[in-house]
Amino acid sequence: MRRDTAHLGEKPILPLFFGIATPIAVGMMVNGLYNVVDAIFVTRVLGANAMGGISIIFPIQMFVFALAGLIGSGMASIVARQLGAKQVDDAQATIDMATRLTIGFTLVLTVGIYLNMQSILEFMGVSEVLMPYAMDYLLPITLLGIPITMLNQIPSDALRAEGKAMYMMAIMTFSALLNIALDALFLFVFKSGVEGVAYATVIAQFIALAIGMWFFVAGKTQLKIRPFAYQPDNKTLNEIVLLGIPLLISHAGVSIFIAFTNFSLAHLSGINNDLYISAYGLVGRLVIFAILPLIAMTVACQTIAGYNYGAKQYQRVLTMFKIGMLVSMGYGVLMSGIMILAPHPIIGIFTNEPELINAAAGISLWVFMGFALANAHGLGSSLFQALGRAREALFLSSLRIYILLLPGLIILPIFFGLQGLWLAFPLADIVAFVIVSVLLLRESRGLQRLANTPVAPSDPSESALKETRV
Repeated sequence: MRRDTAHLGEKPILPLFFGIATPIAVGMMVNGLYNVVDAIFVTRVLGANAMGGISIIFPIQMFVFALAGLIGSGMASIVARQLGAKQVDDAQATIDMATRLTIGFTLVLTVGIYLNMQSILEFMGVSEVLMPYAMDYLLPITLLGIPITMLNQIPSDALRAEGKAMYMMAIMTFSALLNIALDALFLFVFKSGVEGVAYATVIAQFIALAIGMWFFVAGKTQLKIRPFAYQPDNKTLNEIVLLGIPLLISHAGVSIFIAFTNFSLAHLSGINNDLYISAYGLVGRLVIFAILPLIAMTVACQTIAGYNYGAKQYQRVLTMFKIGMLVSMGYGVLMSGIMILAPHPIIGIFTNEPELINAAAGISLWVFMGFALANAHGLGSSLFQALGRAREALFLSSLRIYILLLPGLIILPIFFGLQGLWLAFPLADIVAFVIVSVLLLRESRGLQRLANTPVAPSDPSESALKETRV
């Protein structure tokens, strides 16, 4: 693979998109396969309650991923544009600032969760039955997993900013396969319960971090990771945070609505509460596995668009997001069909308990109903991130979850009970898609104007785009 990044502005868009998205998707799906296998192991070896205890921790893990993603996504957006503009030293400084920010966030987050674990779980409505499993799993994840997860975001997003998709695939694939092997070792050989599942995750993530850092140390990349090599730059720190906030909002929103759904399931009357929490946990694992290729597409779109926007190749930016939207919707239709028409055999892989299978299949119908439309807001937000437009990216990243889904989860169960809880998901997908489509159509006209207007190298391109902003 070329060490430079010029191919991002030269190679035809369609093969470039698949060349970046496919290896990332493969790596992420292999990594996601770990979550599926993990759920199979835990449910079959330790039972549905253990699965429920681990699943209810997932919002906390998503919040950690969200904070890590805030830094990594903001950094990658800036670095991709700087590389497109041939500002390599500035890109190095941006990575330095992002690394410092990560270290600070890691210390605060680890200490904060460790000192308040019991209170956090009680606030989330964890039952007495699920509490021991949740505590045993959360302790190693907090003390070891959080620092490793946060630090791992720097090499990972620096690689994708350079378009080094194959390296990312290699890291994610090896880490996931190692995680599966360690899961089996801890559960079947050491009989260590949910603690062993947590330690397997921590060890695999640490190995992934070590491999990612090796790529930069061994000279396999154009950029380097050199913490504290540059003078502190508050402007860059602020820009990283500002551009990363949309991803934080989106990922934290996932954490919030999963926690809220679990809380609602724990307090709804007339149902087997722990059963539905476990069933929702299984469906959630499948949703995460299904959404990984969409994340890979979004990453590829942002990387290519950011580089070409920095290089003032606006037609390539526009073409990239047209392709991204069409491919993501086609994939979404395929996954919706599978999970709506044949949920029972897929869920049956996890468990042979008929009651749990039926509950999860019923949830799957509603959750996957609007899945084909679910990534529109993610692609739209990544477009505005690539253009350095934090305000618009923030709105789109907030749209589906905060503006539509959470109010639906609050209001609809009042009138329709448990079914209302699930109805909120497809309604949010449909309404968000309509709004995003309108905004992206207007933005595409602005990009087309820029593409058709010759711009001198010294002229600021931003002024023309401002006239078209929403």
